[in-house]
Amino acid sequence: MIEAELAVMRGDPEAELLAWLGRSAALDNKRSRYQDMVAEGHITFNELGAKLREPEADRATTKRELEDLNARRSRLDDLERDKEILLKDYAGMVPDALDELTGEARHQVYRRLRLQMFISPNCDLDVRGVPREAVCTSMDRQS
Repeated sequence: MIEAELAVMRGDPEAELLAWLGRSAALDNKRSRYQDMVAEGHITFNELGAKLREPEADRATTKRELEDLNARRSRLDDLERDKEILLKDYAGMVPDALDELTGEARHQVYRRLRLQMFISPNCDLDVRGVPREAVCTSMDRQS
């Protein structure tokens, strides 16, 4: 779900946020310049109204994009938090579940995780390896 949410995002969310905030600031600046032109008598209020229509449409788009970006970032934060909770829950279950497995079944789990267990003569346990891909394959899910 996290990967799907990241795929929806267009590139770097922080860079996108900065770009939209920059666009919003530019629109504010443009509006201010138009208002200054009215104050200095360079354009009329009717001309001001006409000139502000385009920036106001852009402002609405910018506001929607910022709201959408914030919603996506919030959703991603929620998914990350849920992932951490789920991993902690699973981590708490694993020792009990592993204790209930036969030696061969435990060996199968370690092999899928690409873990290697070494027991030294003084009974110290050395665990090596890091999973490099999903533990559950499409073949595993079919059964």
